[in-house]
Amino acid sequence: MERDYDPHSEPISALAAHGTRSAGVMVPGFLGLAAGTVALAQSLQGTTVAPEPVPGLLALSGLTVGGAGLARCSDRSCPTRMLGDEVVELTDDLHAACSAATFALWAAIPFVAAGRASTAPTSFRRGSAAMGAATVAAIVVSGRMAQRDSRWSGTGQRVFLATALAWYPLAAAFSS
Repeated sequence: MERDYDPHSEPISALAAHGTRSAGVMVPGFLGLAAGTVALAQSLQGTTVAPEPVPGLLALSGLTVGGAGLARCSDRSCPTRMLGDEVVELTDDLHAACSAATFALWAAIPFVAAGRASTAPTSFRRGSAAMGAATVAAIVVSGRMAQRDSRWSGTGQRVFLATALAWYPLAAAFSS
């Protein structure tokens, strides 16, 4: 939908930026992910795989991803002060803050679940820890790629998101 968009080098948030045709799909997509995350948090409440504070952390990540979707970047470059950009608008700062919070929560939740879910199957706890480690590794690598303006930073971000969101079906599968 977005002319000249390069998924290998551009962040996903570029598709929801002001002035893009794709924002009409991407903003609802962010909000759908937010709603689905909050619903997952509610459905996991009281299960062996999601003892406190896992459901609360998961619900909070739903709210922050929703905030990232509503606080759209000012343009497709997704300017951020953290990467040294100087022309940054309030929505860019809000998007960066919500995204950073979401990413931190997505990295932490599998570790918290692995540590707190003492009555869950060992395979779930090990899988959660492995997904947490993969998510942390992917966020570090993709963050370094973004800092260096790598032509593969978009791919790195997608690998990070795949590792982070892989915990959702794992938790859902073991909660039934």
